[in-house]
Amino acid sequence: MVIKIFFGGAFVLITAIIVNIIVPKLGVLTWYEFGPNLLKNGWSHCFEVGLLNILWLFFLYPFVLGLSYHLSLKIYEIII
Repeated sequence: MVIKIFFGGAFVLITAIIVNIIVPKLGVLTWYEFGPNLLKNGWSHCFEVGLLNILWLFFLYPFVLGLSYHLSLKIYEIII
């Protein structure tokens, strides 16, 4: 069970690293840019960054990470 959780976590981590390298090259914000500005400027900052960035950060990014965990479980079942 612990190995399964570690495998899933490592898979999500690797996915997050890859996504955080690719996404800024497409002109979309990551949490590394958005988070500090949100803390500094408050929730009004959400209205300044645009709909695409909000959709990415609050809906698509969590979906991608969740999908990567789901994929890790499928790969784990094949391997083990």
